[in-house]
Amino acid sequence: MSAFFSDNENWDEERWEAFLRDHDKQVDRYMELMFRFMRKHPQPDPEETEAFASWKAALRAWLRDKGWRHGDVMLSFFWFGEEQAEDEHDDDKEAFSFIDGPTPFDDAFDAADTFEALERLPVYQRACDFSAEVLDWAHALSSAVKDNRLIHFCSHVAQAPAHLARGYGIGHERDTLGGNIACAKRGLADANAALALLARMKSAAYMDAPTYRRLYEQAYEVRNAIALYVQDLRERFDLGID
Repeated sequence: MSAFFSDNENWDEERWEAFLRDHDKQVDRYMELMFRFMRKHPQPDPEETEAFASWKAALRAWLRDKGWRHGDVMLSFFWFGEEQAEDEHDDDKEAFSFIDGPTPFDDAFDAADTFEALERLPVYQRACDFSAEVLDWAHALSSAVKDNRLIHFCSHVAQAPAHLARGYGIGHERDTLGGNIACAKRGLADANAALALLARMKSAAYMDAPTYRRLYEQAYEVRNAIALYVQDLRERFDLGID
């Protein structure tokens, strides 16, 4: 992963997308390794200090043995970095340290970008409101009529605001705006996928004409709002506006 941070150029959305794809792969691999380890070695109670410390040391050794090395960004998002100073082995400190030098994440979660500010973002408000309405509607349905289309529809609807929030957290500065765009585009992809699924759900047992019309209109509006948001972010990037 260190190759991603080998220059000081401002990343465009394509470079950020490549980074996010690589990051997704690391997340998947990390979760797979964690599942395999914890299936054989359940986490002890953190209050059992000695046992918990031994468990963490064993987990670090397990990940290192499975190929996790210096420069693997994924571990920086977990608690391993807090423990590296206590590790008596230099190779462990290297294996679980973050990338040397500045990265596009250095100012990613600046205090100015608070959750309250995110909640005031109109496109995020609209996506969240629609997600809440869809989940409430789906939850009230009988389990006997729910199908995979409904499940995936709800998932895409819920993921759209999550991607917007992730992009907002990355930031609006010149060197992070590309990441914001890349995440917003993921939200747009989810909104489009939700619309496509909704069209296939029109004749489902749980769907009536008024509900379909209401959901489709709102899904269409959310999709368009996210598309305009992506366009606005791109214009900011092209003009060099923070």
